[in-house]
Amino acid sequence: MMAIQQKDYIYQQEYWDYQRKIQYNKEQIFAMAKRYEGRTYNDFGPVHIDDVKTMLWDRIRPEEYEEPPMDWVPEDPKYRLWHEDQLDATKLSPKVTKVVLRAKQRIGTVPNILNDDSDI
Repeated sequence: MMAIQQKDYIYQQEYWDYQRKIQYNKEQIFAMAKRYEGRTYNDFGPVHIDDVKTMLWDRIRPEEYEEPPMDWVPEDPKYRLWHEDQLDATKLSPKVTKVVLRAKQRIGTVPNILNDDSDI
């Protein structure tokens, strides 16, 4: 299927933005479920990865959906915008933000922070 054309997007922008938001969240959930492939079991044995994806997706409420980043390109071509049609979503590298934890500095400044016996 083709990408969303510009005139269609402009005419129904809220609809397409919401459809893309659903698709973004679905892709995120399915990617998370894929990490557990072959490691999920129930009383009857291994759980198929499609069942895990369905179980996780069914538990997400629409008010919990996250907004897709501006540079996100859907894997499914029918949710791509006209200018994203030629992009290959599998070759796009995700942008990573470096996280720096500074807990070690805090431990040195507050005496007995790790002692459970201290009276605060």
